[in-house]
Amino acid sequence: MEKKYKSLIILFAVITVVSVAGFYKSYWSHFPDFAQFPKVIHIHFAAFICWFALVIVQPVLIMQKKHALHRKLGRISYFLAPLLVITIVLLAKEKLLREIAVSAEDAATGAFISFLDFTSFTVYYLIAVLNKNNIRWHVAFIIGATLVAFNPGLARLINLFNPELGLAVVIVPFIVPGTIIIIEKIKFKRPVLRSPYFFFLLFWILEIVLIVAIPQTTFWQNAIVKIAGML
Repeated sequence: MEKKYKSLIILFAVITVVSVAGFYKSYWSHFPDFAQFPKVIHIHFAAFICWFALVIVQPVLIMQKKHALHRKLGRISYFLAPLLVITIVLLAKEKLLREIAVSAEDAATGAFISFLDFTSFTVYYLIAVLNKNNIRWHVAFIIGATLVAFNPGLARLINLFNPELGLAVVIVPFIVPGTIIIIEKIKFKRPVLRSPYFFFLLFWILEIVLIVAIPQTTFWQNAIVKIAGML
């Protein structure tokens, strides 16, 4: 059990480091001259840093058998998660208004990805909260929500070195739960089809299919143009 929580701590620590590094050029490198950024960006980054800190600390508390403190800190997420979703929506709005003047097609794609980001984060977080007494499902969907938070930083970090490797952003959310499924099957003989990580993989596959199919449709692009005109 202790080994499992240590693995979680390492996973979340790596995700945090990569995410922070991914935003170095666009955000952290401007320190201390942050006045050029709107306040919503600062709130957004602060909320994500708090989220990453929380997911690292929580398994540490479980290892130390500080269950009461674990539950109290967990309630912070009731404030953090909505704040993350709200800031994602606000930033998506600003991005849409910037991109629509240049390319309606790119704006439609970006808007759909943002829509999937805040929707999937919300769904995974709610599943985790509703299963707080089921450790396996709770942890699985906290990982899922954290992977959603992880992808923007990962994408930016990859683009700094080699934009052609952008496919890694799609692959990583397969690697993490896929590895866990294999370990559970081999080591604990757990059925794959009942695994919460299997359901996460199905959700992720559905997201990829939707990204390929929806943004290019005339219906979605016209809808985004209308939405942009109302903002």
